[in-house]
Amino acid sequence: MEKTNKYTVMYMPLGMVFGLSLGILMYGIPLGSVAVGMSIGIGVGLCFGFAIGAAKDAKINKQLEECGYRVKSVTETPDGFDIVVSDKNGAESAYPISQPTQKREKFVPGDYVYISGSNVTQAYNKRNKK
Repeated sequence: MEKTNKYTVMYMPLGMVFGLSLGILMYGIPLGSVAVGMSIGIGVGLCFGFAIGAAKDAKINKQLEECGYRVKSVTETPDGFDIVVSDKNGAESAYPISQPTQKREKFVPGDYVYISGSNVTQAYNKRNKK
């Protein structure tokens, strides 16, 4: 099964932004060299962002290998949407999701999903894999 890197790609730039800010505050201003603070901060932030994103992706990839949850159908309801998810053995489960979640995730049949408790999140979707 194909591996996802959704969170690694998302958290690396976030780590760089926070690292840049902290680098300037912790090293740039006290040392009198903002360039040094920026360099240290971006490097540290990149490492932290990569580590956090890779850890989340590893958890998702493990579930994808073990269960292989895919969206089978998406039905609009008055309260939002109901999605039916099946695992690689064919067992089906239904999950209610809100309008904002559907707008953000854009679930369609065939998408691979990650399930944590009652939360359903895109692992990656087939539309972006061409």
